[in-house]
Amino acid sequence: MLFNTQDAEESGLAISDLMTALMALFLLGTLLAIEKRDFISQHIGNSQVISPQKYSKVEQVLYSHINGLAKQDNSLQWDQQRNTLTAWFKFDSGESMLSEQAKKTLNSICPKLIEMVRHKKNQIDKIVIRGHTDDGWSGKGNAFVGNMRVSYERAMNAMDHCLQSLDKKETAVATKFVAQGFSFSQKDNEITKGKEHLQRRVEILFKYKHETD
Repeated sequence: MLFNTQDAEESGLAISDLMTALMALFLLGTLLAIEKRDFISQHIGNSQVISPQKYSKVEQVLYSHINGLAKQDNSLQWDQQRNTLTAWFKFDSGESMLSEQAKKTLNSICPKLIEMVRHKKNQIDKIVIRGHTDDGWSGKGNAFVGNMRVSYERAMNAMDHCLQSLDKKETAVATKFVAQGFSFSQKDNEITKGKEHLQRRVEILFKYKHETD
C-alpha cells in the first residue's frame, strides 16, 4: 500500500497532537498529586500543634507571662511551637541547688502554671520538668550515672519549689508534674552546643494529651 505525502504529514500531526495531550494530562495529574500530598502533610502537621487562637484564657495568661519574662531575661527561652520553657539557672558544675534568682523566676511562673493545670487538667497530660548537665564530672563512679543523678536533682528541686504553694489535697494537680534527669545525653542543641554553662539547664514542657513525645 502506498502513502502520499499529504497522508504522511496528517498522520504525523495526529501523533504529535496525541502526545501533547497525553503529556498535558500527565503534568496535570502530577500537579494534583503534589497538591494533595502537601494538603495532607499540612493538615497532619497542624493537627499536632495548638493554634494560639485555641488557647483558653488561663493558657493565654500563662504563655503571655512566660513570653514576657523571656523577652526581659536572657536566661529564659520560650519555644511556643514546642510549648517548652528553657531556664538557665546558673548551676555550678555538679551542683543542683537553686539560686535565689532561680527561685524568684519560679515564683513568678509557677502560680500561673498551677492555675492552668487546675483548669485544663483534662487536656493536660503532664508538665515535664527536665534537668540537663554538661559532660564534666569530678566525683566518684561513672560520669554518666553521676550526672544523671545531678540532672534529676535539678529537675526535682525545681518541681519541689514550684509546688510548694500547692495545697496538699490537690493531688490531681500534683500528679500532672513529672521530673526527669537526662544527664548529658541531650546536652547539645542549636543554642547550647559547646557551651557548658548553657548545657546545665532545666526545661519545662507542657504536654497535651493529643501530643506524642
